[in-house]
Amino acid sequence: MDVMLSPRARTTVVWIAVALGILILFVTAGALGPFIWAVITAYILSPFVSLVQRKTRLPRQLITVWVYLVIALVLAILVVNLAPQLFQQVDQLQKVTLPRMFSDIEGWFLARRAADSRFAGLDPEFVQNRLDLIGEQLGELLSTEAVPLVIETFSFAIEFFIFLIASFYLVIYGDRFVVAIRNYMSRRYHKEFDRLLVEINSTLGAYLRGQILLLVIMSAASYIALRILDVDYALSVAIVTGFLELIPLIGPWTAGAIAVTIAFFQPTAPFAWSNATLAIVVALVYFALRQIEDVFVIPLVIGRIVHLNPLLVIFALVIGTTIGGPLGLILAVPTAAVLKIIISFFYQKVMAREQRFIEVIGGRQMLADAALRFPERSNATIVLLIEPGVLDWNDLGLVRQVAEAAFDHAVALSVVTTDAVAGSLATAAGVTTTTVPVLPSPESFASPPPMPRPATG
Repeated sequence: MDVMLSPRARTTVVWIAVALGILILFVTAGALGPFIWAVITAYILSPFVSLVQRKTRLPRQLITVWVYLVIALVLAILVVNLAPQLFQQVDQLQKVTLPRMFSDIEGWFLARRAADSRFAGLDPEFVQNRLDLIGEQLGELLSTEAVPLVIETFSFAIEFFIFLIASFYLVIYGDRFVVAIRNYMSRRYHKEFDRLLVEINSTLGAYLRGQILLLVIMSAASYIALRILDVDYALSVAIVTGFLELIPLIGPWTAGAIAVTIAFFQPTAPFAWSNATLAIVVALVYFALRQIEDVFVIPLVIGRIVHLNPLLVIFALVIGTTIGGPLGLILAVPTAAVLKIIISFFYQKVMAREQRFIEVIGGRQMLADAALRFPERSNATIVLLIEPGVLDWNDLGLVRQVAEAAFDHAVALSVVTTDAVAGSLATAAGVTTTTVPVLPSPESFASPPPMPRPATG
């Protein structure tokens, strides 16, 4: 027979495994990007795949393949129709708009230097050199970081292939992973695990799916507004606006700054406006869209599900960017929300007061009824006072069922009885038992009756 580990040894093994897991994640953090995106994709698609499976009774693998083919078709249509415009706008921004923008800045500086003596001390050649250097750096950034070149790289192709396989596998078998983790835990923690998982799932799932919908809504609204105002690169700016919405606090302001800058430096303005007027109108439009988003879109689409202090959000963004870069910046807020749920859960467990219930068991049915109340008394301490003569040896099955119900609902069950049979049954079922000896009745301590007198002759 194999030697069983002691409770202390089991705890040690678990902590060593956790430490090794954290170490492996830390060492391989740079290669986890495709898997993280796969988890996010599976998290978004799994509810839809499960819904279709319940409605059609088709194999989950077939439904997943169909969903991926539909997504690939939609992306192909978008790329064919939008990619040429995006590439043309990026090229024009690099070759025409940026040089003109820096030329305008240089012209403004020279005009101010001639009109204002405070600018006379600045060397125009130095300013021009700095502007040329910034322009060259931006041009190199646009040329080296453009989407077509990134897609064509070998490393991106490998990561994308890993992402497809991992996300496909997680959509199909993701539920089994959760069940495996649940089954690995003791049964007494299953209900608590399910409650914590439901809360995390409702928060994280709604946040991720809501962010995707928010991206689409804000991109479409920005594009319509920019097209009406005849702002250059409306499509590119609208798409950038949608993606920047994924970054709390910083993203919306950055998107507005980009749109205002392009409006201010574009060659012409509509409606006989000046560029300054167009820039102000664009700023007001973005401010209005932001207010509409905060008041209507976010409560209706996402709901107020991530209750985080703004200072905590900024702290999470800084930590997420430091650890995970752009991906960490996007995932910082939902990760912080999940950590808040987990910390609150364990804080309540640590600070909770002990609940103690005492049940007087005067019959078999009363014992069965007490077990039915265990679900609503989870994590409580329950003492069963079993009266003498209530149970016999045939009730061992009932006592075992009560003990298993207490274990499943994390109830600390104990038995106090004066009946040796009831105490033996509870001990055999693994329940902590205290058998109190029967005390003599008060009458037994009274004076004995007087002895009869002998008869006299």
